[in-house]
Amino acid sequence: PPLQCLRRNPFKAQEDFEEQLGEEFNFEKASWNKNIYRVDDETPGKTLVHWRGEYYVQEESAALPVNILNPQPEEKILDMCAAPGGKTTQIAAKMENKGLIVANDSSSQRLKSLHANIYRTGSKAVEVTNYDGRNIPEEDKFDRILVDAPCSGEGDWYYRNFEAANEEESRDLAELQKNLLRKAEKLVKDGGTVVYSTCTITPFENEAVVSEILEQTDLKLDTISTDAEHVEGVKSFEDEEYRDEVDKTVRVYPNHLKSGVIY
Repeated sequence: PPLQCLRRNPFKAQEDFEEQLGEEFNFEKASWNKNIYRVDDETPGKTLVHWRGEYYVQEESAALPVNILNPQPEEKILDMCAAPGGKTTQIAAKMENKGLIVANDSSSQRLKSLHANIYRTGSKAVEVTNYDGRNIPEEDKFDRILVDAPCSGEGDWYYRNFEAANEEESRDLAELQKNLLRKAEKLVKDGGTVVYSTCTITPFENEAVVSEILEQTDLKLDTISTDAEHVEGVKSFEDEEYRDEVDKTVRVYPNHLKSGVIY
C-alpha cells in the first residue's frame, strides 16, 4: 500500500506546524524534499490544519516534476494541465508568490477544485485559464512550462487492481501528449524549460513520446538531477527502439518512494 504524504505550504504553515502535525499523525520527512511528510493516516485531508491550508495532500512522487521544473521568483510559468492544483500550488510556493503562474486546464468542471486549492493555499501568483492545452494562444512566452499530461494512470496500479492500461487507449493518449508538447515548444522562451511528466508506466506514453518529439521539434533533453530514488528511462520496449538519449529521463516506481509512478 502507498504511504500517504502531504506537502507543507509555506504561505500558511505556522511556526508550530510540526508540533500540530504530531498531534494528528506519526510522520517522517522525505529525505530528498524537506517539505514532504509521510504520515500514517489514510485520510490526512480531514484535519483543521489541512482546512487552514497549512499543507496540501500530495503523493510524494507527484512532487518531483515541480522540483525538476525548478521555477524561480519573478518568472512566468505555465502549468498546462493544472487541475486539481497540487503542482500549481507547489510552483507558487517555490516562486514565493512572486511572478506569474498561468494554471490552465481543459475541464471546466475540474476548475472548481483548482480554484478551491489555489484559494485555500494562498497561491496569489496564479491566474486560471480554461483552454484545451493544444489551443492555448501563442501571444505570450513562458520561462518554464509543466506538461503534466493526461495519461492512462498505470501509476495508480494499487487502486487499479494492478491491471495494465489498454494499448489502444495508451497510443491514443500518446497522440494527445505529443500535441501538447508541440504546443509547449511554441510557448516556451528561447533557452526555457519544458518538463513532461505522466503517472503511467507504459513506454508508449513516455519514452516513445519523448523520442518522437526530439525528432520532430527543436526541444532537447537536459540531464535531470534529483536525490529521489529512481531509474533511467528505457531505450526499447517490445519491438520499438527509442533514441539513446531517453536514458536521461527518469522513472520512479512504487518501490522507490512507496508512492505512485512518475515519469
